[in-house]
Amino acid sequence: MRGLLLCLSALIGASAWPDCGEVDVTAAGPFGEMSQMNVTTEGGTVIFVLHPPLPAKTPYPVMVFSHGTTGEFAMYQNAIERYVSHGFVVIFPHVKGPVEDVSPLTLDPHGGFTMKGVEYATSANSDKSSPLYRSLDPQNLVLAGHSMGASATILAAVKLPAGVAKAAIAQHPGICGPWGPPPCLGPGPLCNTWMPADFEVVSAKMPVLLTTATNDGAFWPAPKTAEHELGCFHKSTDSSASKASTAFAQFSAAACAEDGKGGRFNRKWPNGGHDCPMKNPSVETPWVLVAAKLYAQMGGAAKSRCHAMLWGAGTGSLQKDPSVEQAVINPPANSSTAFTVVV
Repeated sequence: MRGLLLCLSALIGASAWPDCGEVDVTAAGPFGEMSQMNVTTEGGTVIFVLHPPLPAKTPYPVMVFSHGTTGEFAMYQNAIERYVSHGFVVIFPHVKGPVEDVSPLTLDPHGGFTMKGVEYATSANSDKSSPLYRSLDPQNLVLAGHSMGASATILAAVKLPAGVAKAAIAQHPGICGPWGPPPCLGPGPLCNTWMPADFEVVSAKMPVLLTTATNDGAFWPAPKTAEHELGCFHKSTDSSASKASTAFAQFSAAACAEDGKGGRFNRKWPNGGHDCPMKNPSVETPWVLVAAKLYAQMGGAAKSRCHAMLWGAGTGSLQKDPSVEQAVINPPANSSTAFTVVV
């Protein structure tokens, strides 16, 4: 009887979230406009909370999104609005605060600020004085991040106990060590790098997606950065134990070209190459959203459309997008064999 009740509960919970075949993951979702709360933790860290309408009829799954060096929320606003509209509360932690983090000297590639975001989601959901009280589902949490924040995502996932995060998505992380940017022998406190062993630890706990672009010149002249990141991915998945449920996607230079539109009235930034996640819209956003939906909303269901889009090779799969120049897809162990696509 208890098993039947658990199954019924799972079915009821799953019905709150539309599958990827029922919504357009390249457009705004059905959960309304984004609202923002700014929170300062007891330790003085500023966290932005981007959320759908509250209170929630069904607790929203959580995405902790970690920004890159000199990053700010406005750089990722378009993508985050998409995630929120599809039923996610996005926790956007700062290393220190929105002003301080713009400085190139404010660094935390090892994931301390990512961990603060995870901790906040858990505490806010159980805090009766919080507007987020019982509106979050911290049992369905995904990690995502760009550049420094992508390295932080990997290293925070290493530290988290198995089961805390459902998936990790690293967009253009620092190249794997022991040498990494800024130029250093590491891993050290300021090295934006990670080790293949770290990736292996994470992939044993949860699915992992790594993205890059052919014209990413952040760490090596293009296309060397993408080549090195693919090499890091292969080093990290060279054993069967760490290969399943890992994916690599490299987007074309045309899809990630600089368009000169990154910025606002008082600050400009690039949005091509390494900064492709900042484009409006970005070809990378559907990959992040589909992975997040699959594991935080669909429970990883192998028969879901989200699963077919992320792990499958059929019509409509993400790797069939013409913006994808190269993809290495290692499906979950219960799926079909791995495949590589080169366009």
